[in-house]
Amino acid sequence: MPVIYGEVGWPTDGDLNANVDNAKRFNQGLVDRILQGRGTPRRSTTPPDVYIFSLIDEDAKSIDPGNFERHWGVFNFDGALKYQLNLGSGGRRLVVPAKGVRYLTRQWCVLSPQASLDDPALASSVSYSCSYSDCTSLGSGSSCSVLDARGNASYAFNMYFQTMNQRKGTCSFSNNLSMITTLDPSAGACRFKVMIDIGKHQLPPARSSSTGRKLKFVLSVATIVMLLVSGA
Repeated sequence: MPVIYGEVGWPTDGDLNANVDNAKRFNQGLVDRILQGRGTPRRSTTPPDVYIFSLIDEDAKSIDPGNFERHWGVFNFDGALKYQLNLGSGGRRLVVPAKGVRYLTRQWCVLSPQASLDDPALASSVSYSCSYSDCTSLGSGSSCSVLDARGNASYAFNMYFQTMNQRKGTCSFSNNLSMITTLDPSAGACRFKVMIDIGKHQLPPARSSSTGRKLKFVLSVATIVMLLVSGA
């Protein structure tokens, strides 16, 4: 009976033991074992089929099992590599990052320097921001757990701002609590994201004339088939 592992992986954030180093060690060790033809203890020479979980992070996934549930990806949300992974012997099949990714304006929504931590609207504003975005990196032992109270608020505001694609009014919280800055507030391993621009994509190279003729031929055949079917 063939054995298939549908999901195997290690998260990179959201918990003390969920980090890039552990994820790379686990996944690379798994890949190496498969490449060496090693299986389970009872099937030592028959490696199973394995699906690494997962390709990218899922910022809307349920966190009932823990904050780490949104951080299983080998890639960040923008296609950038979290860590290098070799899928072939001799280092000839390295995972590569996405190319041609476009980002929104390099600006971040942060807590205003004039804002007070005692402002009665601050807690509700942070809670609102995290309700509509992913703040799991702020949890204990996570990549942004080192931030102070002001940093936590800034992170929450920015995650909401970026999740809303930097739309006008999404960095306007009660009592002038927030402001937009062009200075990257990222600190150490804590990354303040800038959302990708889903409206901008690199244009594919122009098709050759022969490709164009082939495409027209295929479309013509498809049209004829549709006419025959509709007339039947």
